[in-house]
Amino acid sequence: MNKTYNKKEFLLPDSINSCASFHAKVFEDGKYIFRIHDCITGIRFMGDLNTPDNVSEAYNKIAKLIEGLEGFRDFVFNNFIKK
Repeated sequence: MNKTYNKKEFLLPDSINSCASFHAKVFEDGKYIFRIHDCITGIRFMGDLNTPDNVSEAYNKIAKLIEGLEGFRDFVFNNFIKK
């Protein structure tokens, strides 16, 4: 089983107004970095996946971030897109 991961992508690849992107990487030694950047600044999650507790923390961090993003997406949809 391959335990490395490397994916990066622009969030709006065709936009002239945005350079937002993410980059997720898991190294062979179990360390990981997940970056989210916009044109000016960004955030970075770092950790390792070498113990069950660390795996649980990483998983829960990701799940909470997804929950926050989905809540914000729903707010934008319900208040600015939905007619």
